[in-house]
Amino acid sequence: MKKLLLLFLFFSYGISQTNCELCVEQNGVYCGDDESNWTQYSPNGCVPNGLDGLYYLNDGWLDCVDGSDEQESVPTTIADCQSYVVPCDTVYVEIPTIDTLFITTIDTLYITEFLDCDTGLPCNQSGILEIIKESQTDKKIYNLQGQEIYRRRGLYIENGVINYKKQ
Repeated sequence: MKKLLLLFLFFSYGISQTNCELCVEQNGVYCGDDESNWTQYSPNGCVPNGLDGLYYLNDGWLDCVDGSDEQESVPTTIADCQSYVVPCDTVYVEIPTIDTLFITTIDTLYITEFLDCDTGLPCNQSGILEIIKESQTDKKIYNLQGQEIYRRRGLYIENGVINYKKQ
């Protein structure tokens, strides 16, 4: 079990390394994170220096496009890799939580109105009789408020009769 854990840690370390850190392990010069500065002689941005017998450092050839592998360059160190780390653009900000209680008082106004059991209209008004008489003479359909309607729906008045149609 311990061997498996060590093997896992070994592989996870190698996977999490940046190109710059891998270049430090090869004793090479890192050209930077900008891939347009890399050439075929600097794979993954690393100019080899002694890896597999390849010595490209300070050889007079621009292995990095900007020539940073020349000019008396020395191999990249792990401290140099910190300059290639992109600063974090996410900042943790603790926001205090404030509980607010809103109390709303609603006053209810009750209006008592008596309705006619036959018509459903308020009592002591002759409006319903006028609507019924009018529907007999002009052959139009009205709702109980006296407005002309075009479809029979719910309670309606037609030809002097109060009717009800299910919706």
